[in-house]
Amino acid sequence: MKAQTLILDGRTARDEIRARLKKEFNALTQPRALAIVQVGDDHASSAYIRQKILFGKSVGVEVIHEKLPSDSREQAVADCIFALSANPSVAGIIVQLPLPAHLERERILDLVPHEKDVDGLSSASRTRLAAVDASGFVPATARGVGELLSRYGISVVGKKVAVFGRSLIAGRPIAQLLSAKGARVTVLHSKTPKAEAQRISRASDIVIVAIGKPCFIGSEYFRSDKTQVVVDVGINRTATGVALFEEVPRVNLIGDVDFDIVKNMVVAISPVPGGVGPMTVACLFENLRDAVYNQSNVK
Repeated sequence: MKAQTLILDGRTARDEIRARLKKEFNALTQPRALAIVQVGDDHASSAYIRQKILFGKSVGVEVIHEKLPSDSREQAVADCIFALSANPSVAGIIVQLPLPAHLERERILDLVPHEKDVDGLSSASRTRLAAVDASGFVPATARGVGELLSRYGISVVGKKVAVFGRSLIAGRPIAQLLSAKGARVTVLHSKTPKAEAQRISRASDIVIVAIGKPCFIGSEYFRSDKTQVVVDVGINRTATGVALFEEVPRVNLIGDVDFDIVKNMVVAISPVPGGVGPMTVACLFENLRDAVYNQSNVK
């Protein structure tokens, strides 16, 4: 009789983090507001922000939502970020992605001061992560992947890890984080020949997929000996296949991995929805807690 596949449940882990954060934030006297800068009225972005506001309320954190018109110039966005940076009650700032096409994403992200960059997406934060500098913030999705594996006792030390995707938000920081934790990471992307990607994936102990293509990764990427672990970071609308940055309620979602087929081939797998998605918002607020501690020298 085959052992049952372990489902890496991010909702249970998120609820545990929420309970811990509520106690930690309630014990603080320091300012701990999170500010979110949104440019435009992207429907999915607004849904993401609502989830952050609700989570903030549940742990005793004020979430300030600064919404700017979609045609805002870079200077207007910069002025907003500078004002929030100077506000002592704001411990963390995030720029909600995506931005309108006329704005330079990298330049806007770099306006957030490092000590308040709880999204970990500025070039300063990315440099610290690559250098294994503990003063940097790990982007929430990457932190969520690391904590989900840790919660289920899955060590990455010395393991062969294949990471599909190299985006700023997911693939790249996930690869950097797991490398820093001692994993032997190979990054696979759209330029990697399919046969090579399949060979590397089958030879890996842990496979992490963050490419934004629904059910793209199937049985040909895995061994059938039920020894591999799969973490599916992809979040896609079932009806349209459009990739999303985060999970949103009341929307049918699927991942990048063909879950129904692959789950019978591996020892553990994260579902979509309910895997990495719930961890992302929780880990953002863990970063906010760390920012409060760092700014007030609380140990």
